[in-house]
Amino acid sequence: MIRQATPDDIPRLVEMGTRFLTETTYAGRVVPNHAAMARTLALLLASDVGGLFVAETNGTVTGMIGLLLFEHPFTGSLTAQELFWWVEPEYRGYGLRLLRRGEQWAAAAGAQHVHMIAPTPAVARLYERLGYGYLEAAYQKAMA
Repeated sequence: MIRQATPDDIPRLVEMGTRFLTETTYAGRVVPNHAAMARTLALLLASDVGGLFVAETNGTVTGMIGLLLFEHPFTGSLTAQELFWWVEPEYRGYGLRLLRRGEQWAAAAGAQHVHMIAPTPAVARLYERLGYGYLEAAYQKAMA
């Protein structure tokens, strides 16, 4: 089942976010901060510019997608930016339903575009099959 997240989901979402950051290409590059994650999730839930949806399997939250609606600084068009999209590996199969729910939310909110992050070539190929086009790659450098 795909549903809107609630404040009660925040601890589980932080747990999944930690797993995402420690078991994927983000490991060693992005250090999980549980308090920051919880604040971000609460802001998404409390704001009309945040979309936060979960996949639930047998009463357990097993996936999540979070998007932020903003006015693009170059075009002025309303854009939905993915902040995170994750399904626990043992529950894969709900990811596309989560993405579709996020896209529905973005369209209903008036977004003209949805920007998604592709941390691996496999994810990039998935986006291309779904009609997304390459826009840019992101790089990170530690300053301390």
